[in-house]
Amino acid sequence: MATEVCQYCGVDLDERPPRQETGWLYGVECSRCPPASRRSLVLARPERVQTLACPGCGAVLAPAEAHPDVLVVKEVVYEVCSACGERCGVARVRKLRDLADGAM
Repeated sequence: MATEVCQYCGVDLDERPPRQETGWLYGVECSRCPPASRRSLVLARPERVQTLACPGCGAVLAPAEAHPDVLVVKEVVYEVCSACGERCGVARVRKLRDLADGAM
């Protein structure tokens, strides 16, 4: 378990074990955004996706896991507090793609 108590409600997670929920993180640097406004973004999704839209310029990045502007793809298993329902920790992370050398 990542933590002993929920950071949001304070419940003891040993006494009330959290459930697990899988999510996906995509690290994006959109090459179509103007250089002055270009930045690294981490886009969280509840499930694996085939396409992403850049929040800055709206460009469609597809396929999401192979597009050159998608630098990182991670599957994340979160711990979700059984008392309050908030994500209170990360149980494990699996990298599927990392072109950012661990920077995202």
